[in-house]
Amino acid sequence: MSCSGNCSSCGSDCQKQPLRHPNITGAILGQFMMEMAMRSQKNAAGEITEDVMDDMDRKTMNWLGATFSGKNAQFEIDPQWYPVGVAGNLRIKLGTELAQAAGGKLPEDNATLIYSAMAVFMAEVYDTLAMVTKKGVEPLGEVPAPEMLALLKRWTEMLVGYELQWRDPAQKTEDTEKENTENK
Repeated sequence: MSCSGNCSSCGSDCQKQPLRHPNITGAILGQFMMEMAMRSQKNAAGEITEDVMDDMDRKTMNWLGATFSGKNAQFEIDPQWYPVGVAGNLRIKLGTELAQAAGGKLPEDNATLIYSAMAVFMAEVYDTLAMVTKKGVEPLGEVPAPEMLALLKRWTEMLVGYELQWRDPAQKTEDTEKENTENK
C-alpha cells in the first residue's frame, strides 16, 4: 500500500484515505449499514415507499461497487488489490452466493463480480437487521448487536483481504470487570 492514511505526516497533498485500510473500509460499510437500518425502519413506519427504498439501495450498491472496484477517486487505492485482488478474494469466499446473485453463473468480469458482491452484502445486512429486530434487539444502537458487528467484520475482512482482530464491546466490559475484581 503506497498510502499509510496518516495524511498529517505524508509528503503528498492528495488528502485521500487508503481504501484498503480496515478502519476506512469498516467505516464505509458501517455507515451504509446504519443508513440501510434507517431506511428499513422508515419503510416499516410507512415514511418511505418500497420504490424509494429500492432506488436508494440501487444507488448504494452502485457507489459501493464503483468504490471497491477502485473507481472512486475519493480514495487512495492499492492497484495490486483493486479490482483484481478483491475480486479474486470475493470469488474464493463467496463463489456460490455470487453466482446466485448474478443469475446462476459466477461473473467472469471483476467489476461485475464486485457489484454482485455488494448486492450480496446488502441482502445480508437486511436479513441480519430483520433477524435482530425479531429478537427485539436494537441492531445499531449505542452498543451494536453482535450479529451486526460480525457481519461488518466479515465483509471488512473480505474487502481488505486479511483477518482482523476485533473485540466485541461486551467482551471488553467483561474483561474490564474481571481486571477490576482481580486488582481488589
